[in-house]
Amino acid sequence: MIRLRHLIPTALLISLSVAWAIVLSLAVSAPAQGRKVGRSESKAERKDIKETQKADSKDDKERRKKDLEALKEERKEDRKDLKVMRKDLKEDSKADSKDEKERRKAKPEVVKERKKDDLKALKEERKEDRKDLKEERKDLKDDRKAKSKDLKERKK
Repeated sequence: MIRLRHLIPTALLISLSVAWAIVLSLAVSAPAQGRKVGRSESKAERKDIKETQKADSKDDKERRKKDLEALKEERKEDRKDLKVMRKDLKEDSKADSKDEKERRKAKPEVVKERKKDDLKALKEERKEDRKDLKEERKDLKDDRKAKSKDLKERKK
């Protein structure tokens, strides 16, 4: 049978060694206090760092300018697409009204019922189209705000 007297000292030794390991790891990972870190650089190194930061900011500015131009181009294309969509919707509504007139001439009673249904459907479609256009405009506006916010944050 194993005696408990022999187990207790080894358990204590193990726990103490683990505790010391933790203390040492914390001491090593803590930053050195009282020392100024990074001041050992020479003037040339600081000048190089300054020049690289300046070049980076210049590159960043050029990149932001290109991004802005691309965004403007996208918006321009989106506006053209919206214009085309509106034109198509207008043409569709004109075609629908012409078809409706022809149907009215052909069968008055059936046409009246169909007209009500078609008008309801057309109104719903127009409502959905207006809603979609409104959402697209809102998305474009949000994109513009996000881009301008990003540009402001980058400037800071």
